[in-house]
Amino acid sequence: MTIKQRLIISNILMIVIPVLISAIIIGAGQYLSYQYWKNQYNSESSIYDVPEKITSVATELIQNPQKQKTAEKKQLEDYLQKHSMRLTVHDYNSRTLLLNMGKLDIDPNNKMINAIWSLSGEGSIYLSEEDVYSKKVAINNQTYVISTFDSFHENGNSDDGYYSQYQMLITLFMILFGIGIIVTIFFTNRFLTYFVFKRISQPLDTLVVGVQQIRDGNLDTRIQYESKDEFAAICHDFNDMALQLKQSMQLIQRQEESRKELLASISHDLRSPLTSIRAYSEGLLDGVANTPEAQHKYITMIQTKARDIDRMVAKIFLFSKMDLGNYPYDPELLDVNYELESLVKATAEEYRSKGLYITTSFSDQRAVIFADQLQLDSIFTNIVENSLNYKHKERGWVHIQTRVDHDLITISISDDGPGVPEQSLPQLFDLFYRSDPSRNNPNRGSGLGLAITSKAVERMGGTIKAMHASSGGLQIIIELPLIKQEDIR
Repeated sequence: MTIKQRLIISNILMIVIPVLISAIIIGAGQYLSYQYWKNQYNSESSIYDVPEKITSVATELIQNPQKQKTAEKKQLEDYLQKHSMRLTVHDYNSRTLLLNMGKLDIDPNNKMINAIWSLSGEGSIYLSEEDVYSKKVAINNQTYVISTFDSFHENGNSDDGYYSQYQMLITLFMILFGIGIIVTIFFTNRFLTYFVFKRISQPLDTLVVGVQQIRDGNLDTRIQYESKDEFAAICHDFNDMALQLKQSMQLIQRQEESRKELLASISHDLRSPLTSIRAYSEGLLDGVANTPEAQHKYITMIQTKARDIDRMVAKIFLFSKMDLGNYPYDPELLDVNYELESLVKATAEEYRSKGLYITTSFSDQRAVIFADQLQLDSIFTNIVENSLNYKHKERGWVHIQTRVDHDLITISISDDGPGVPEQSLPQLFDLFYRSDPSRNNPNRGSGLGLAITSKAVERMGGTIKAMHASSGGLQIIIELPLIKQEDIR
């Protein structure tokens, strides 16, 4: 469940739970109130259902005068007094008062009594503060009038007791209701706060620990987070950041090592020709070369070593500019097969004179790329020069092959040289790398050619790799992206 969903549920429950609890409290209060009043009235009205039940009991008392001293009469009197009522029984014919019970004082000549006879002894009358209910009953051929009198105000409301109890009950209920609402809101808030913020605090604590680990240099730190909420993406990005940071640090370390090796390599590779130049110069100055032939040989050697230094410095300068992205790059549409074939025709004779023979096998399909022609030529030249420098036979061979596969062209350049150890293949394109760790034979190259080639291929959007050739030598495979035919048009 996401944090957003939890917040929505929390907001809904913050309203629903108090309302639900309030409804339960109100319902419980109404039920208890109903039960209370039901019990109150059942305890009294079950015996005396005013006025019918009172009339019924009075009729029994008339029929059985001996019951007038019984507990039933006492219970009836208590009920009448409690409710400020009075019960009277008159002889209908003589209007003689036969029974007078209850708390309410009734004047025999007052208007309520007169009202009874105006109704012929049967009916109900409601006046300002009193009411009377009368009913004629025939017992043993004798007619009686049974009347119940009720006063609404006698020293106040006759139902003050009930009203006070009701008020107390309502007050207690309102107090309990308020306390219940406050307690409900408090605990609901506490629960929902825990429900939401627990899912926030735990991931935050995990992230804090992870950040502290990264700060302390532990770049292998990874956060294991299984929940599918908003923090999942953050933790995933944190892991990616840690991985990229580790890779960046490794890259910086490799670059630092490369810079150290670069300085060492430049120092080593420059020292050899400089030593030769100094030796031949001193030979000339000391008169060691005392013949024109010897002097010419010494001067020629000095010139050769100076050219070697010049080429090395030029390659270093070229690589540094390519590495910084400052090298001029003027791409255009080039047919790879055509360019390679033209280059081979232009240089084959020169390489043949040095003992290196080039054979080709180009694809019949047109392969157009978007690249700088000078850099494409330098790729071919550097690889072939590498094969020339490392050939170990009088006559060496280089085979160039192209193959078009969908949107890629693959260029394969294989030689029959001594090859490279398996563990050295991934390092061939590193700056100043040589398979000869002692670097005792600097004439075989500076270790810059394949590094420059790798940079050029990368700039063209391609890839380069080295592997063993079937002839036992080295095979360089280059893949370059092709331009689609519809884009050419």
